[in-house]
Amino acid sequence: MVKPAIERRLALVTGGCGGIGIACARQFGQSHDLLLVDISRERLATVSAQLGEEGYGIAGTLAGDLAASETQAAIAGLLADHGPLGVVVHAAGIAHGVSDWQTVIRTNALGTMRLLETVEPFLVHGTVGLLIASVAGHLAPANREGDALLDAPWAPDLMDRIEPILTEMANDKAGHWVGYSDLSGPAYGLSKRATIRAAALRSAAWAERGARILSISPGIIYTPMARRDMKDGKAAAAVLAQTPLRRWGTPMDIARTAAFLASEDASFITGTDIRVDGGMIPVRLGAAC
Repeated sequence: MVKPAIERRLALVTGGCGGIGIACARQFGQSHDLLLVDISRERLATVSAQLGEEGYGIAGTLAGDLAASETQAAIAGLLADHGPLGVVVHAAGIAHGVSDWQTVIRTNALGTMRLLETVEPFLVHGTVGLLIASVAGHLAPANREGDALLDAPWAPDLMDRIEPILTEMANDKAGHWVGYSDLSGPAYGLSKRATIRAAALRSAAWAERGARILSISPGIIYTPMARRDMKDGKAAAAVLAQTPLRRWGTPMDIARTAAFLASEDASFITGTDIRVDGGMIPVRLGAAC
């Protein structure tokens, strides 16, 4: 008699072809079937084939823009067709310095909120959501109007309303984005602050379903996007100088943190942000005192 296969939960990984996304896919693929989402169809085909050759179970793949309603509808369809949702790792995002500020806001803020609204009907007891934010979200100054706009970024005139806020932030010479020629720096900081807030603001509703949601704020991590963002070396050197551990973090530093937060050892942790920054934020806070 053939024994039935043990049902494995799904791990939905967005940004599944980026450095952190691939590391998290390998980490969670040991115990979950993988549903990989990425903007690039070509990279997605390559990465999913490689992971499949390594023995990881690929439940499905989807190429699309997370801020687009058709992509979210496709994600919902895939979730409905597969097993229970175990983990959501939202690693998709765009860094400052590699795109315009409108794309940063659309991808990091609107895409994140639309993804959360899509997965929430599929939450089951034990589901864990892990949103990859950034230490930039801690460095962004509090702005009540900006927070309110990005907590619910559905306004059709969102870009028009957020632009003067970003301009004011860019003109603040104490800002960590000084040196960027446009508004992409403050847009990144504010959008990642919104990611951190999303985990906090939604945690009570997730808890009612027996689910948890957290954010992880990486510091300087050795990924292709980070290397492109800091291609002249000066920015990387400045960030490393403010990182007490004096090294780049690795994607696996984030993946192992995510694995702990998704485990039963962290079952009483929700609605909070975990910094994985080599000590950068405490140094910045000390310098500001």
